Amino acid sequence: MKRKQTWQTLKLATVGLVMLGLIGCPEPSSPTLSHPVSATEAIPVAQAATSPAVGGDAGPQSVNFEVCGYLPDWERPDLETQTAELNNNPRYAGELDEDPLKSLSEKFWNEFIFTFTTYGLSARVEPTYLSGVWTAIDGMEACHGGDRPEAINQGQWAEMWLIGHQVLAIEWSGDHYQITVESTPRGLQFVQFERFETNGTLPIVIVEINGTEVAAISGDG
Repeated sequence: MKRKQTWQTLKLATVGLVMLGLIGCPEPSSPTLSHPVSATEAIPVAQAATSPAVGGDAGPQSVNFEVCGYLPDWERPDLETQTAELNNNPRYAGELDEDPLKSLSEKFWNEFIFTFTTYGLSARVEPTYLSGVWTAIDGMEACHGGDRPEAINQGQWAEMWLIGHQVLAIEWSGDHYQITVESTPRGLQFVQFERFETNGTLPIVIVEINGTEVAAISGDG
């Protein structure tokens, strides 16, 4: 009986050795697996991977703007009235049919949105008179009070004049201003907005609420 048990014990030991040779010794437990990172510790890593780099595009940002003057019933004077006014002005009399004044006059007369990154009464003469906005000079007085002219000249604010349009929203996309406007049958709006850049030329894209892009020209001399 003892011999039979001994034989069984040896048989089991032999099987165990064979299995051990086939499988191999178990590897020691990895310390990273024995202490897994918790969910709260993993969150900052995920955020760092998806967050934009410093100076990158963080998405459109709302731009602060002010309507400093609005004449809802204003209409551009007719061409006859405009021509008579300019001919009676010593600054333009006798030179409206010659360049560069002829081209400049056509430029301002045929556009509806003007942008400004500088302020100065003398610098605004051509945009004011050649666009027909001379009939609304009183309507823009509030735009040039306090320290706003200085802020415009220092590049902190910009200004727009809109004929037959009104601003609904202004956003900074990271490299340009996206300005949403609504067309109106008449009206003149003076808008000032904070700047997010220091470019020599104001980078703007103006679109109506239906997606149609609207042209704008610089009124700076």
